[in-house]
Amino acid sequence: MTTINMATVSEAEPSTRANPFPGADTYSWTRAFSEALALATGLPPLVTDVIASYVIRPKRYLTKARTETIHRLRPGVIVKDEQTGLHILSVTTHGFAGTPTEYNERVRSAFDSPARLGSSPVRVLPRLTTGSGPNGTALPFVTTAEPVEPTVLNSLLGIMDRALTEADRKRGYDLAEDMTVFGQTNRTMHVPFLRTITENHQGVPVTREVVDLVAIKGSNRSRARLKLYGLTARNIPFGVPTAMLDLPEPKPGQPPLPEYIADPAVWVPAFADTLRDAFACPKHRLHGTAQAAAEVATVQMQIIVGTDNPAEFHNTVFDPNRADHRRPQLDYPLAEKSTSDMRAVLREAKASGRITERVRAWLAGEGSEPDAQSGSVTDARDRRDRALLGMAFPKEPEHDREVARVLGEPERHYDSREENVTLRLRMLSAAIAEGYRTRWNPRLLDGTLYSNFIATRGSLADQPDWRTALDHAETDETQLSDFLVTRGLHWLAEYGMVEADRGSADGQRGPGRRSGVSARNALLRKPVQTIALMREIARANDASALPRQVDETGAPVDETVADRIWFSVTFPKTGRAKKKVDDRPGASDSAPPQQPEPTPEQVLLDVQLRLVTSLSTELPQAFLSALAVAREAIAAGAAAGKPALADPPSYSVEVMEQALTRLKRDLGAMQASLADMKTETEVTIDSATEQFAEGDR
Repeated sequence: MTTINMATVSEAEPSTRANPFPGADTYSWTRAFSEALALATGLPPLVTDVIASYVIRPKRYLTKARTETIHRLRPGVIVKDEQTGLHILSVTTHGFAGTPTEYNERVRSAFDSPARLGSSPVRVLPRLTTGSGPNGTALPFVTTAEPVEPTVLNSLLGIMDRALTEADRKRGYDLAEDMTVFGQTNRTMHVPFLRTITENHQGVPVTREVVDLVAIKGSNRSRARLKLYGLTARNIPFGVPTAMLDLPEPKPGQPPLPEYIADPAVWVPAFADTLRDAFACPKHRLHGTAQAAAEVATVQMQIIVGTDNPAEFHNTVFDPNRADHRRPQLDYPLAEKSTSDMRAVLREAKASGRITERVRAWLAGEGSEPDAQSGSVTDARDRRDRALLGMAFPKEPEHDREVARVLGEPERHYDSREENVTLRLRMLSAAIAEGYRTRWNPRLLDGTLYSNFIATRGSLADQPDWRTALDHAETDETQLSDFLVTRGLHWLAEYGMVEADRGSADGQRGPGRRSGVSARNALLRKPVQTIALMREIARANDASALPRQVDETGAPVDETVADRIWFSVTFPKTGRAKKKVDDRPGASDSAPPQQPEPTPEQVLLDVQLRLVTSLSTELPQAFLSALAVAREAIAAGAAAGKPALADPPSYSVEVMEQALTRLKRDLGAMQASLADMKTETEVTIDSATEQFAEGDR
């Protein structure tokens, strides 16, 4: 990514253009705008004061009748979007107004879901909720259900920034650098986000509140603008450095200025005046910053300040972003698009009264299970999986049509096509992955349901729990196929045994990368071994262990690991059966053919697979066996009241140390040889262990 050289900009000749930075507006007009906005929307002064501080020339948005003493917003300043029911304020603001948000639909998968086992608290997004007034009335701003610790918020904003950087790489050019030349051509849309932060002031716990205008549309553009101003999203909740602001020195007896200022009513007008002065003065410390940000000194901005459905505001406010990214210029990754669709389906189900807010948050991966039942990890996941199955492919026709409307499917169910089934399957698979340790490719389920599944009112609701399903599968292959589609393939994907192909001719190369249909068909050919493998995965999942391999009788094999290579060998891909034309005997020779000698390429592939298994599975298993014996020796010594190696045979410690030294040297040589084996055909691997063994012989 190109870095903007502020030093080069600041050393340039003073600009002859007019100063684009307007500076701060008078306090009286900013205050009048805040009061008029509060009167029009019902938003509290805490929110309207912050919005007003960013608005340039607020006077032009106000009007006052001769018979009134208060100002009101002019007609047309707030416009209702008929499609979303959101009320939009359109104003010109300072270019540093607005920030990206960690709740952006395109980066949700960068965070841990509360439904995921072992999720890290500093990677879990706090649950969003609609703001409220003193009397509990729902108001059009968002906040978190509980205050957030500073370390957690700092971590979340860092994760967001890295994820947006990764997403922005697909753009092909540096957005901030582009803005220095062309400015910002498209408006961004924002919503007030009341951040509540728990802090400790001199031993007293307090909750600090700060309003952030987070982007619903245009997170990357907002981040790029902040970059030009030398700011980041962290500066809004944690403060702008006082060194960036031209503030008067405190008078005698007044406290010194803090190192950071987070109150927008203080830092926004001060920063606006500082930038105006810096642009005009080449020697000002922020002259380079002002020169770089000149094309975005002011921007057109939309701010959501109302809604037709206040109670559901936190659920519907991100809909404009999701709608823009269904056929966007800068597309979502597939997993993000799929989970975004499921969240929209769940929001609609909540709005129609089918589920509660707590259930919606649980299924969306934003909260824990309501009224969680006792049981294993597998049981808990299974309850969520089955609930999501019923949401993606509902049983009730009216519920199914509701899902269809959200996803933009044909109005009549019988007009639904294969692509609609595929998109729902991807939506389902991506949402289920939120509750697992691994997020897999949502294409995993492609083709596992027939193409007219929606048209014929197929449903995945009311699936039996995993234990019952596997019991039934012992006598009914249809039940086994249903289980593999609804849960089994996901279980395999979590442990890396299968990986969906990428939809290209090269997509299925390599062991394990195959379509879900291929994996399902191979599993159905060995039902006893398949059912045993599923039960072994459930056992391993509950024990926080790796699943063992199972033999053809269904018995687990101790001291083994069911990995991708084992799965590919045990359940090989099956070719598509050709349709039988007629029953007459074939004219060709039906004798079994003699197998040819393997080609050098086939031999190489076989050895490559064995090398991978040897180094990735067998070698670590050998070490784990030695480690277990060492720990057993430590425990035995403790029971005897002695060190584990107290009074050993005179030569034994030396022998072990020499063996470990040789192995350490050999492992280094092996690792270096792997790099050589990628580019060279003649590679020699010397081994101290091999030389020692040959000497013994």
